[in-house]
Amino acid sequence: MTKKELLLGAVAAGLLLSGAAAPAFAAKGEGRHGPRHAAMVERLDTNKDGKVSLDEFKANISATFKTFDTDGNGQVTKDEIKTRHDAFREARKVVRDAADADKDKAREALRAAGPFMLPGAGRMFDRADTDKNGTLSEAEVLASAETIFERRDSNKDGAIDTADARPHKGKSWGKGNHGKGGEERAERMLKRLDANSDGKVSQDELLQRAAETFQRFDADKNGEVTKAEVDAKREAFRDARKAYRAVKATDGEAKEAALKALSEARFDRMGGRMFERADADKNGALTKTEMETAAAAMFKQRDRNGDGFITADEMGKRHK
Repeated sequence: MTKKELLLGAVAAGLLLSGAAAPAFAAKGEGRHGPRHAAMVERLDTNKDGKVSLDEFKANISATFKTFDTDGNGQVTKDEIKTRHDAFREARKVVRDAADADKDKAREALRAAGPFMLPGAGRMFDRADTDKNGTLSEAEVLASAETIFERRDSNKDGAIDTADARPHKGKSWGKGNHGKGGEERAERMLKRLDANSDGKVSQDELLQRAAETFQRFDADKNGEVTKAEVDAKREAFRDARKAYRAVKATDGEAKEAALKALSEARFDRMGGRMFERADADKNGALTKTEMETAAAAMFKQRDRNGDGFITADEMGKRHK
């Protein structure tokens, strides 16, 4: 059994940020995880007083802006953002595919190639682009950075330090390492896989779902899933997400239908990540046997007490 097969159950890989990485992603989740929050503070604390001032924060963002502004014209375009994000995905893939002995070297190369994230980029681009000229100036990016800083400075003392490493408003640490949101996702996943509704998932149920998912991806029904078929499912997810956003502020059947379509498409997107990791022979196509082998490996890994079932508390956890 390869290590990549054992990684089948990982739905989302942790982001490896560079030493000068923009704290936009820190704003999304590091506050809920003390060690990573502390690492962010240490990275951005240039005068080593144990906290990050707004000036230190903005200095980091200014340096990141210059990295994104490849032509040096003082504006960052969507193409420049896409180029950096594509480079990050490729570098992360190198880490994921590296042999165990080369992992540390690949991670170091990923960090050295950064930064890859910029406040105001991505889905926040249109909001950050206040003058609506289709690009981001340094001033617009820094304005987004100030908003992030204010949100992260939870005790409002004018600095970000380890005292700010607490759950976001309305969220709790929850049980284990997953918090309330993680528990809810585990419950939803279990309900989806629990065909006989007995509150737990057997290996047969998991393999059955894997087989059904395989059939969904195998569009030409030739017994193999190709990268093109996986990409098509990802595109379908993007379309479903766009359709849901168009109606999410409304009520009624249209919203419910869009939400259901998005849920199914999201599961397919997750399945796409699984397929890539389960391609044991790395020939660019996944057979049903490879999928079943990887699913069985995932089941064994998640069934921590070895009772032959995966319960909600095991759904979101893996052996280390």
